[in-house]
Amino acid sequence: MKAEIKNILRPVFYKFNPHTRNKIKKIYQTVRGINLSVVETLVPDAVKLDNQTAHYGDGFEITGDISCIHNFTKSSIGQDIICFPVIDWDFRVQRPQQLAKELGKTGSRVIYLTTTFNVSSKPGFNIEKMPCDNVVICRLNICKFDVNIYKDKLDSEQVNFIIHGLYILRLAFGFGYTNSLINLPFWREVAEGLSSNNIIYDCMDHHAGFENNDHAMLNEEIELFKSSDLVITTAQRLSESVSQYRENIIIRNGCEVDYFSKTPESIIDSSRRPVIGYYGAIAEWFDVELLIECAKAYPHYDFVLIGATTCDIAEAKKLDNVKFLGEVPYKDLTLYLKDFDVCLIPFKLIELTLCTNPVKVYEYLAAGKPVVCTAMPEVIAIEEVVHVAFSHQDFIEKIDIALNESQDSVLNAQRRAWAKNHDWHNRALILSEEINKINTLKPKVSLIILTYNNIELTINCLDSIERNTEYDNYEVIIVDNFSNDGTREYLMNRFAGNDKYTIILNDKNFGFAGGNNIGLEHANGDILVVLNNDTYVGPFWLGNLVKALKRNPMLGLVGPVTNNIGNESKINISYKDWSDLHMKSLKYIATHPNELYPMDCLAFFCVAIRKSVYSQVGPISLDYGLGFFEDDDYCKRVKEAGWAMAAAEDSFVHHHLSASFNKLKNNKKQELMSNNKAIFERKWGRWIPHSYRPGVE
Repeated sequence: MKAEIKNILRPVFYKFNPHTRNKIKKIYQTVRGINLSVVETLVPDAVKLDNQTAHYGDGFEITGDISCIHNFTKSSIGQDIICFPVIDWDFRVQRPQQLAKELGKTGSRVIYLTTTFNVSSKPGFNIEKMPCDNVVICRLNICKFDVNIYKDKLDSEQVNFIIHGLYILRLAFGFGYTNSLINLPFWREVAEGLSSNNIIYDCMDHHAGFENNDHAMLNEEIELFKSSDLVITTAQRLSESVSQYRENIIIRNGCEVDYFSKTPESIIDSSRRPVIGYYGAIAEWFDVELLIECAKAYPHYDFVLIGATTCDIAEAKKLDNVKFLGEVPYKDLTLYLKDFDVCLIPFKLIELTLCTNPVKVYEYLAAGKPVVCTAMPEVIAIEEVVHVAFSHQDFIEKIDIALNESQDSVLNAQRRAWAKNHDWHNRALILSEEINKINTLKPKVSLIILTYNNIELTINCLDSIERNTEYDNYEVIIVDNFSNDGTREYLMNRFAGNDKYTIILNDKNFGFAGGNNIGLEHANGDILVVLNNDTYVGPFWLGNLVKALKRNPMLGLVGPVTNNIGNESKINISYKDWSDLHMKSLKYIATHPNELYPMDCLAFFCVAIRKSVYSQVGPISLDYGLGFFEDDDYCKRVKEAGWAMAAAEDSFVHHHLSASFNKLKNNKKQELMSNNKAIFERKWGRWIPHSYRPGVE
């Protein structure tokens, strides 16, 4: 009765807006005496970490079983995967959970999110549990209201808040380059906002075929098709439908063969009457009229149906030989399946089901059961092991044929053998291989770092790259301009034998342009990043620079925002130390995902250049000697060639500002600036001084 009341009230509840729903929920919790508040122990400006909570001042909140963080292992062929689900882990076990489990078995680390959120003023997450090896269930925090992923659309504040929480999650679990496995278009904007992240859309259904999906959800799906790095479909007709938007691969559903092939000893029904069974959702695509006809045709058979009901079954319930049992725990499902003499898939032939590859057909066959299905394309393709009916009368007749086969041990064995070739482990291996393929397509990035003395700054810069560069396809080329403070010895000792690093020791100081040009000529990357040694890169800095170039084809140069520079790349930000920088910069980049600040000139303390732009425009001009104005000059050439430039608001790099030039005597530095300004103006006309963006000091 309680479940039936909830089914009636749930559609009414979700007609209210999120704010009203939140009030109703709080009233309900108060009446029921439910206390969902989190007891917090705040330690200002420090991290508290135990098995229950972790806080960084007012920066973030992690609750739950934090011990799970240390129980992940990733093999050399494994990936870091976040599942953005359509169903919760403990709901009816289906494709999302099965793939997650099997990916964990193959050596990937999998975080499976929940479909609901914790309402909190702090970004973060709750670690719910670790249901199996290498899979952890996490519930994300959200900043306002309770959100229904099937009905609502996140606003920009919620999107940014969730992105912030996901960055914290990735840092907490040590996730590097990440693969977002998405089951529902609701998650699109969140996934698009993440750095160093493949978007994989596992399109399981023809969404336009669901009665409760509106145009907004369908438009979200079209946008998700466009932004995904890999689109997977589950059926041939679904693949053909999706192909109008983009290419895709088919990975059909499968079965947990070991579970369904075992015959349980317990007995559910000792009746001697034949049992014609079905389990799964009983929704708008379920042909209730066909069920009624079958039950009337075989009054001496019992028709047993397992699963939640969301369509009108009133007439069917009037029949004495039709039993609706409701949901059954997955662990108990085979107890009921054992008693089925014939298994049914009585679906209406509508676009939704025509694009469906039913999971249950694999499970029925793994149990050795004869199966009768309506004529969906995916079951017609396997009609050698199932009975396919092309009309109601045909369906009724084939139930009797199937029942006569139910005790045929040879046919039962053939069905089981067929199912063994379609287990979830096999499907997960195919998916893992496809993810590995798209990971090989990541553009290679060359980081060119010019050094001249300032060894402590160089050490900090290189340490930050090691710590904060989650983008994993990069090389580092360090060019030393004849330092005399131990820098050369340090570089050779630290990076000896490290294939990721190339050390070039110049026999004289070639200046800023000359030294960087040497590094640029040695670079093998598709993207070239000039990075000063007086910088300290923030979390997720490089992936977001790469993403900016990927998302904006006409962007030739892109740089990060920073704390200290003489142009619009500077933002208002302050921090006490490197740890504080991590948290403050993380908050900033999370609240500005995919945002660009267009600029006419970027400072070369950190700039990413497309290799194609570098090939077109050429090296940095040597006209400016030791330095100053060569970056202005280069930007003029890039703009003249028709390319745009911008600062990526979701990439942050700390800058000490002119550390090498500050060691020059003031008159020497000023003389160099004056001379180079004159050179620039002879080439390009009057130089316009840089300025900060509005509101920045």
